[in-house]
Amino acid sequence: MTLRSDTHILRTSSALDPRFKTLPFLSDEDAERIFLRISAEATALLNKEAGDADSQGHVQRDPVWRDSAHRDAHKRIVGPQIQDEPKYDEPPPTMKKTAALAQLFGEAFEVRAAARSSREKASEELMGYRERSALPLTDNPLQWWKTQEDLPLLSSLAKKYLCIPATSVASERVFSTAGDIVSAQRSVLRHDHVDQLIFLKKNLDKH
Repeated sequence: MTLRSDTHILRTSSALDPRFKTLPFLSDEDAERIFLRISAEATALLNKEAGDADSQGHVQRDPVWRDSAHRDAHKRIVGPQIQDEPKYDEPPPTMKKTAALAQLFGEAFEVRAAARSSREKASEELMGYRERSALPLTDNPLQWWKTQEDLPLLSSLAKKYLCIPATSVASERVFSTAGDIVSAQRSVLRHDHVDQLIFLKKNLDKH
């Protein structure tokens, strides 16, 4: 059974709030499910950051000369290259031996190993976060996260979820104002006039 998106956001925000991270309003099974989702999201965030770093740190290689004309023109511009004299006092470089398992599995095994390392790092951060004492209700959770330099992945997720307003009072007040304006005695009001009256009600006292 999948959680609704709004319920998932509420529970994830509560789990990333150091004041309510124990999730006392949930069962142990539901709480573990929420933390598993957080771990998976932190792993995806780490993989994305690693991919962005690889793309930014990519070094552009020399172009491949497709024909001899381009290669000869390049030689005329650059000029002849002087080859270094061979050094007989140094042993020739040896070819690096490739293990049989590396030849068998190739790059697929390296990608899976890197993904496993990302999961382990996210799990370690989450475990360290859950082992810490809960924050008092009077403290600011955003200020607390700023000081947690050893939890970079969870700090990024906390900024994402804790910036969401935790109440719908403001929007509910707009509906209440509309109900006060559109009454049985004023049911013939046009919709554009209703919009104007609501706007004036909410903004007139601010000037």
